[in-house]
Amino acid sequence: MKARSITGSSAAAIKIALEKSMADGYTPTLAVIFLTEIKDIDEITATMDAAGISIFGASTSEKFNEDGIDPTGIVIMLLDMNADNFKIVLKDFESPATAYEAACQVGEAGKNYFDHPAFIISTADIRIPGQEIIKGLLNKAGADITIIGGAAGEPVTFSGTVFTNQSKSNSGLISLILDEDKVDVKGVAVSGWKPVGIEKRITKSDGNWVFTIDDEPAIEVVKKFLGKEIVMTDKATGLDTYPLQVQRAFGKPMMRPIIFWNEEDKSIMLGAPVEEGDKFRFSLPPDFEVIDTVIESTKTIKENELPDADAMIVFSCVGRLSQLGPMLSAELNGLAATWNKPMAGFFSLGEFGKLDDTRPEFHGTTVSWVALKEK
Repeated sequence: MKARSITGSSAAAIKIALEKSMADGYTPTLAVIFLTEIKDIDEITATMDAAGISIFGASTSEKFNEDGIDPTGIVIMLLDMNADNFKIVLKDFESPATAYEAACQVGEAGKNYFDHPAFIISTADIRIPGQEIIKGLLNKAGADITIIGGAAGEPVTFSGTVFTNQSKSNSGLISLILDEDKVDVKGVAVSGWKPVGIEKRITKSDGNWVFTIDDEPAIEVVKKFLGKEIVMTDKATGLDTYPLQVQRAFGKPMMRPIIFWNEEDKSIMLGAPVEEGDKFRFSLPPDFEVIDTVIESTKTIKENELPDADAMIVFSCVGRLSQLGPMLSAELNGLAATWNKPMAGFFSLGEFGKLDDTRPEFHGTTVSWVALKEK
C-alpha cells in the first residue's frame, strides 16, 4: 500500500492537488480527510466520488500531517489500499443516550465484514459518552479488538462533523473498519504526563461532574494545586490546566482533563465520567520528557511489532496544543519520523485507544496513534 499526503486551502485547491497526485497513475481507494470549513465537505465529496475514492472524514479546528500543523486548511491522506480490506460505516445518534446502541451496530457490522476487524473511529458531539462507544464496539466485535480514534470538533462550541461519501453527521460515529488479517494495525494511547503530589479522593461526583475532593469543594482543591485564580466566570474552559491522573486497579492511570468549572457550586467537569471513591494525582507541567514518552511508544512498536509501516493516523488531544506550546512541533515531528511515511491527524476532544495491555478506553490529554501496513 502506498500513501500520499495532499493539502489545500479550499475544496478547489484540493481538486487540483488530487489531480497532480494521480497524474503518474497512482490510484487511491481511500481518503482520510480532516478539515475546518464544513461548507467544503460537499465539494470535496464530489471530487472524491468522481475519482472513486472512499472517504473517512472529520471536521476540526486544527489538523496536521508530516509537514506540520495546518490551522485552517484541508489535510488529506490518500491510500491505495485494496478495497476488499476496509469498510466505512457512519451511524447517527438520535441522542447521546443512544450512543451505546449505535456503537453496537458498528461493532456488529465490523464482525460481519471481517473475522478480525479493527476500528479507527471518530465521533461528533462532545455530549456523546466515549466509554459507551467503547463498550458497544467491544460487546459486539470482541473484547480483544483494536480501537483507535478521537472525538472531532473545535474547542469553543465543542461541535464537529463526521462524513463519508454518502452522508455527514454532527452527532454520530464514523468508523474505518479494517481487516486485520490483511492489514497490520498497531497503535496505543499515551500521555507522557508525570504525576505529582499525594493521592486525593473524589468524594462526590455525578458522571463527568466532580463536586468534592477529599470532602472539600472541587474547584478550591484545584485552585490550591495551580496556585492561582483560574475561574473568572460562572463557567470557563479548562483546557489549559493539567489533567487529573485517575488511578486504575492495574496499569497506567487514566487522564481526565478539566473541561469546565462552575463557581456557583464549586464543581468541575472532567472529560469523562469518574466514580465516587476514585483516587487521583495531579500532573506536573509538561516538559520534553512528556514528548519523549510519546515518541518512544512508536519506537517500541517499530522495534517489536511493526518494522515498516505504510501510513500513520494520529489523534492528539487539543489540550496538548495549548499545554505543550512550541514543544508540540517536536512531538509531531518525532511521530512522523519513526516510520517516515505520510501522516494525518487532528487535535481531538477526547481519544480512544489502549494505554497498555488492557482493553481500549476513552481518554483525555493523550495522543492516540495508529500505524498501518497492508500485508
